[in-house]
Amino acid sequence: MDSHNFHSNDAVPEVKSIMQKEIFEQPAVVKKLFERCINTNDTVMLNLPLNINNIIISASGSSYNCAAIAAPLFRELLCIPCEYEYSSEFILQKNYFVTPETLFIFISQSGETSDTLQAIKKIKELGGKTLCITNAENSTLWNLSDYRILSDAGEEKSIASTKALCAQLFCMMLIILKIKFSKAQSIEKEIHALKRLPLYLERIIGDFDRFKIAAEMISKYRDIVILGNKTYYPVAKEGALKIKETSYLNVMAYPFGEFMHGHVAVLNERAIVIAIIDEENEESARRNLKKIRADYNPQIICISTVKDIDCGDFNIYIKTSKKIKAIFGALITLQLIACEIARILKKNPDKPKGLKKVVRD
Repeated sequence: MDSHNFHSNDAVPEVKSIMQKEIFEQPAVVKKLFERCINTNDTVMLNLPLNINNIIISASGSSYNCAAIAAPLFRELLCIPCEYEYSSEFILQKNYFVTPETLFIFISQSGETSDTLQAIKKIKELGGKTLCITNAENSTLWNLSDYRILSDAGEEKSIASTKALCAQLFCMMLIILKIKFSKAQSIEKEIHALKRLPLYLERIIGDFDRFKIAAEMISKYRDIVILGNKTYYPVAKEGALKIKETSYLNVMAYPFGEFMHGHVAVLNERAIVIAIIDEENEESARRNLKKIRADYNPQIICISTVKDIDCGDFNIYIKTSKKIKAIFGALITLQLIACEIARILKKNPDKPKGLKKVVRD
C-alpha cells in the first residue's frame, strides 16, 4: 500500500455514539478546567501540601494509565521521584514507606473504585498525606482525602473513559505546575501550552476523516500492536485499552525497544503495528520500524509530531512542538480510532459486554 500523509482540515464530524460525543467534548472540558484553576495572573489555584519531594500514585483502568503518563512528567519537570501502581497491586504491598514529604495521589473517575478506596484507607491508617483526583464531589474517595481536585468533566455515560481521562491528566499537569512554581521555577511555557490546548484538540477532532481511514485498516486485523517510548508507552496502553473495551480485539502495547526482545515474534502471525513517534524518539523508532518491516513486513500506521514522517503505510501528523499538547493529541487520536473501529465492526462502544462504569464491593 502506498504511504499517505494527512494534515489538518476544518471538517466537523457527525456524532454517532455517546463515546464519540464525549470525545468531542474534551476541548470544552479542558477550557473549563483552565479557566477554573488558573487565574488571570497565570497562578495555579490548587490547595496542595508544601515541601513534597516524592509522589506515589494509585489508580485502576484508564486512571492508572493517566498516572503512568504523568509519572515521567513529574520526574522530568520537577526532578522528584514518582511511582505509580495499580490499586489492586498497591493494596497487596507489605511496606508503604510513608514520609512527611511523600504525597499519595489516588485517581478515580467515580470516586467509588473498590481497590482504590482500599488503597487510600491503608495510607490514611499510616498517617500519609493523601490527594484525590475524581469527577465526583462528595464521593467516598473525595471524603477520605486530605486534599481534593475535582476533574469536573461532567457526567460520562460511555463505559470507555475519554473526557474523564483527559480531565484527570489535565489535573495532573496542574499539580506539576503548582509544585514547580512553589520551587521558584518558571511555568510560563507550560501555562501557554495548556491555554492553547483546547484549540489544538478541536483541530485534531476536525481531522476525523483521516482516522476513519486508519480505523478501516486496523479493523481488518484481530491482532494489533501499539508502540511508544517513555511517556508514549502508557499512551499506547491507553489506546490499546480503548480498542479492547469497545471492539474486543487483541491489542498489545509495548515500548519500541522492549518489543524487539522476543515480543516481536507475534508479527509472525497476521498483525498490524501502530507507532507513536515524536522528535525525541524518532531515530530509535525509525530504526526499529525499519527492522520490523524487513523481518515481518506488517502494515504500519504512524501517529507522529514529526512533519512528513514516512515510516508507515499510513501516517497521521499531529502538528505540535510541545510535548504536553502532543500527549493529549495522541490520546484523542487513539480514542477516535477506537470509536470508529467499533462502529465498523458493529459493536456498541457505549456499552461493552460485561463491563460496568463503577466498580465497588
